[in-house]
Amino acid sequence: MINIGDIVISIMGHDRGEYYLVLDCDNDFVYLADGRLKTVNKPKKKNKKHISRLGKCDEFIDIKNSGDNFNDAKLKYLLKNWRNRCLNQTL
Repeated sequence: MINIGDIVISIMGHDRGEYYLVLDCDNDFVYLADGRLKTVNKPKKKNKKHISRLGKCDEFIDIKNSGDNFNDAKLKYLLKNWRNRCLNQTL
């Protein structure tokens, strides 16, 4: 089950291997952003079948609940930290 605030990786399409944050969900699609090419204001619409869930981004939920302005710079920072944690765990 994929929810808002999840970190996902694309497993299909030209963006395969890219990390994204789920900003919104509906029945068949999710809306993803990476802070670079797909921004918070213009997220990518992607089929749920074409992504794989990696985990929950608690920092995003905290920022969203506190009422702080969530922007692309914060998103890039969160994804960078997530990638580094994943790489360190596999080494």
